[in-house]
Amino acid sequence: MDADRRLTKALEAANDALQHLSMSPDFGCLDCTHIDRLLARVVDLPTEGNQRNSRRNLLVIRQWMITEGPGVVLLEVLGQLYWRLGELNGKQFEKFKTSLQQQQPYLSLIQDTGAVTLVIQRIRHIQRSKSDACQDFLCELSDLTGMKVEPSPAEIDALRASSSSPFTPQSVHSFDSNSSQETGFVSLIKYVPNSAVWGGDMEQLLIDFYINGVCPGRTPSNTSNAYMNLLQTANTCESTRFALLTLSASYIGEYLHSEKERYHHAELYYSTSALQALARQIQSGENYDAALATSMLLMHHDAVNEADDSSLCWSVHANIFDTIPSAFFNHHSDPALWMRTQLVLARTAQTSYTLQNTQFHTLETCSWYEGTPPQDVQKICGITGLSPQLLFLIASITSLASDNKNSSNSHKLIYAQLLEQQLQNLRQWCTELQGDAQEVLLATGEAFRLAALIYLRCRLYGFTRFNPAIMELNDALTHVLLSLPVKGHLYTAIYPVWPLFVAAVTANSDKRDRLYQRVVPIREGDKNTLPAVLKRISGMRIWLANQDPTQQRRDGWWDEMLLPSSSTTALPVTRLLCLG
Repeated sequence: MDADRRLTKALEAANDALQHLSMSPDFGCLDCTHIDRLLARVVDLPTEGNQRNSRRNLLVIRQWMITEGPGVVLLEVLGQLYWRLGELNGKQFEKFKTSLQQQQPYLSLIQDTGAVTLVIQRIRHIQRSKSDACQDFLCELSDLTGMKVEPSPAEIDALRASSSSPFTPQSVHSFDSNSSQETGFVSLIKYVPNSAVWGGDMEQLLIDFYINGVCPGRTPSNTSNAYMNLLQTANTCESTRFALLTLSASYIGEYLHSEKERYHHAELYYSTSALQALARQIQSGENYDAALATSMLLMHHDAVNEADDSSLCWSVHANIFDTIPSAFFNHHSDPALWMRTQLVLARTAQTSYTLQNTQFHTLETCSWYEGTPPQDVQKICGITGLSPQLLFLIASITSLASDNKNSSNSHKLIYAQLLEQQLQNLRQWCTELQGDAQEVLLATGEAFRLAALIYLRCRLYGFTRFNPAIMELNDALTHVLLSLPVKGHLYTAIYPVWPLFVAAVTANSDKRDRLYQRVVPIREGDKNTLPAVLKRISGMRIWLANQDPTQQRRDGWWDEMLLPSSSTTALPVTRLLCLG
């Protein structure tokens, strides 16, 4: 009887919290005191032996947040739920969750991206608060010891955030941050879990690693993260879950060295399972949008993992668009945009002859841009670093360069000038509030725009790197690239690799070396596509050095540069160069 009463009381506390949350749909007026108190304990679990029960209860909350979404912690808003849950045993807690899962307000809460964003913001607030407290205490100690205490990362961030100057290539500053150095994670992976905490539960460890280690390194955006949103899909789609675990296992093996072989086997198992589940999913016609999410994760996995010539290209996962009827999926979803971006950028490193003899994926040939919501056309995507309009313009440049159906060059020139004007007038934006994250996103978008202008003038007009117009654009692009973070919490996977490629092949050797030196931390960091790109550029060094400096314009030089004969290194026959 007491057990039933405890379960009833816990449900009442949860319903009271749901009712309270419904009064603030955007969570703008929410008092987060109790939420912060619980989160602080969840993220920093007690280790003392006399707090064993508390640790167990907090692990239950932590697991609940991972499996059903971070938003569940908001049910502690009134400060009543946590201690009620502590009275439940495992079976009662499962009944508690089952009961909540039958209520629409609860389902709405765990699916609300605003709730996820709020929880992440509160965790970061707690992180800063603890850092500030440590810094204050260090300052007090320094008064006694006379030792100098350096400013905290939070203080540096606050100084940067106070800057009110809008982004311009001339005013951009370096965003390198050491805020991740205390934990040692300054590259794309921002956190690695302690495998002992999970007691051998590999899947939950990989999900924890995906949430806290992989996702934060995908975008500097604080308002949206498509990789985080895929967790919701993974909860309902088997193929997406397996693909997510595949990606997570491939990264974590680089950190947990003693178990690297174990995670490699897990990676192989999950990738096979993902493909099998995806095939069943397509065959039965189930949840096509989730199938895109699966393909995106598998494409990401294959793009960052080195493979030999006998392996299938990472782009093979775009075949999903040739399999699924076009009308049955969202062409403007984040997975579709991400995969399309990888293909569009990769095509810029193919010769016109190759492009003319290529069978393109439906993803590339369909008129996807026409249906883009007007408000999103110039909005920078948080996981690609450029807007749909800019992506469309880059694709149009490549398409025009390989168009051999019209013998007259006059229409090409007119169309090229139209594209150039659109690029010059393009004003990209993002949803971030003023601060470093916003400036990094805007700077990244600007790097892509400048690179697109260089690409157009080189590939369509034949301007060489010795042309004053290219030299001026290259100076501006290089300035932006040298300012972008290559380590720390602001360095993420949207670092503009394609603009770096464009800048490197249109720069002199000294400037190219500066760019190379700048990206050393990326090259030596976590798995990414940059090493293959740098290898490709290095292979063209002799060809680039042999170009005639008196020629400011030479038609077809971009295609010539991409030929195997222009490279001192063998070019992969079966794999596209991933520039995303």
